[in-house]
Amino acid sequence: MKKLAFATALALSATLINAAPISTTVSASANGINGSPTLLNNGVFPAEVSAWNSNATVSWKGLGKAFTFAFDDLYLVEDIRLSVDNNDSYALDYSIDNQSWTSLFTILPSYGEISWGMDTMSSVLGDAEYVSQIDFSPFAARYVRIQAAGGDNSYAIGEVAFGGTRIQQQTAQATATVPEPGMLALLGIALGAGLVARRRREA
Repeated sequence: MKKLAFATALALSATLINAAPISTTVSASANGINGSPTLLNNGVFPAEVSAWNSNATVSWKGLGKAFTFAFDDLYLVEDIRLSVDNNDSYALDYSIDNQSWTSLFTILPSYGEISWGMDTMSSVLGDAEYVSQIDFSPFAARYVRIQAAGGDNSYAIGEVAFGGTRIQQQTAQATATVPEPGMLALLGIALGAGLVARRRREA
């Protein structure tokens, strides 16, 4: 836990560069889904009120299936825009190491304005699909996971897109290049021996 807290503090204190949409790869935790997970990050949002099990969505039955979005680097995630089946609950969590997870928010059936089918929601204030209940404070992560949390047992996701700022871990890189005390001692001995040998040659 301390390691995770340190990593988060390190990430937030590092230099921020290249604000942009976040590139992701997506994987599913289990079989038994309809549609390729690549539909979830292809940039195409299914039309609202379209069928939950159309060829534009990833659909499945039952709980226990999760989809993990891996970023190409550590990011400060600032916004999320997604499409889910309107009458279910979906939980989102985030992680730096893909092992320790922190809850971000849970989408409830009452969110959004759609009464049937796929519903697009956004955390971006000013977006036509803005939903205040999924607005959040920026967080550092390399992974975000989404999974069904309850509903009618028929679930679907159409798209999940992230916006944020890449974190350049200059502090971490600098720490990684500092030699350990034992190595410093060996380097000191080697330099000392080299100086002694040079003085003898000069004499």
